[in-house]
Amino acid sequence: MRRQPVQQRGAATVTAIVDACASLLNDYDYDDITTARIVELAGVPIGSFYQYFPDKRSVVHALALRGMEDYLARVESLFTEGRLSTDWRAAVQQVVGIYLRMLVEIPGFGRVRFSDMLDGHRLDASVDQYELMAERLRDLFVGRFAVRGDAPVSLTFRMAAQTADAMFKLAERVEPDERPVVLRTADQMITKMLSGIFDTV
Repeated sequence: MRRQPVQQRGAATVTAIVDACASLLNDYDYDDITTARIVELAGVPIGSFYQYFPDKRSVVHALALRGMEDYLARVESLFTEGRLSTDWRAAVQQVVGIYLRMLVEIPGFGRVRFSDMLDGHRLDASVDQYELMAERLRDLFVGRFAVRGDAPVSLTFRMAAQTADAMFKLAERVEPDERPVVLRTADQMITKMLSGIFDTV
């Protein structure tokens, strides 16, 4: 973003722009989305767009960051509100369940999520969103469950995050009757990776 909004009206403008972009991503490819389409759907002047964003790519990046922050906020609530399972495997299922529900419920979330790429377009090479998310998940799980294995903790969480995202993207592209197979395989892969941390060798 060019700058952060400091007043409620500015924040509402930014939200409208990002929401419009999310909605358009559900129906159009990245190359078919223009700033004109975004501002038309957002109902804001083009000048207001450029006041906060230099281009459409920056809006998509803001959308990806918002999705990551929303996801982590929901996960953190799970950990702090007494709803988390005492078994680490079941806890992983709960965390994955939040992710899968957001794919269905949140406009644009399934198109961008936490990748630094969208349809081959690099959003921000300086920010590794997988790493940011993996670090927070690592801190939450290690703070709750004892580390018993000898797998590298940070690297394992990063691999699990990227593997999960790749498998979930594949699940969206296969036939409906094949989707459970992909999701089941993703679950097995994630659990296997994390067992190197939380299970005794």
